[in-house]
Amino acid sequence: MKSVPLKDLKENLSSWVEKASNGDVIQVTKYNRPYVILAPGELPGLVRGRRAGQGGLTSLFKEATAGKWLKILDEDRDD
Repeated sequence: MKSVPLKDLKENLSSWVEKASNGDVIQVTKYNRPYVILAPGELPGLVRGRRAGQGGLTSLFKEATAGKWLKILDEDRDD
């Protein structure tokens, strides 16, 4: 974990935010004490990458719904 004083964060906010968006966790200090933590905004279950959103959908209950919800999800994904 990187540490940065609040004053330095204010002066170079865009570079610190860029570091956090790349996966670094940054502890912001105020008067040499921990103040806040700046961390990536990704959710743990969120997958990003070149194949994100390209996988097929399969249903556990295909017979019960006749694939109706899969069609809706596919249409929503195409939008």
